[in-house]
Amino acid sequence: MNTKIEACPFCHIVIPAPDLEKARVFYSEVFGWQVQKNVPGNYYWFFKSGNVGGAFNASTQAAPGSISLVIRVDDMAATLQRVTQWGGTITRARSSMGDADPGFDAYFRDPNGNEIGVYSDK
Repeated sequence: MNTKIEACPFCHIVIPAPDLEKARVFYSEVFGWQVQKNVPGNYYWFFKSGNVGGAFNASTQAAPGSISLVIRVDDMAATLQRVTQWGGTITRARSSMGDADPGFDAYFRDPNGNEIGVYSDK
């Protein structure tokens, strides 16, 4: 059986968020995500990012060293400033990706302890 499988895109992302309100405020203010408070319930709130929807799950804890999500941004400096302004902590400052890609990346911990990356062409 030599059937070629097409690449399957992400359709839903779940981010651990023991404190749902902190997650809602942080991701709304830093990245402009729309968060549906209490939808579909008290411990699982849907969000819409620019291209993939997901949910914050209050029933799970952040796990250091787990899968990393990376969010594309237009202005790395302004985004990192908002990250710290809204309770996040920079874990790796903006750095060049070198020969792998002409862009730059940085990483931070959100107020619930999840490590997330940001990427920018500039």
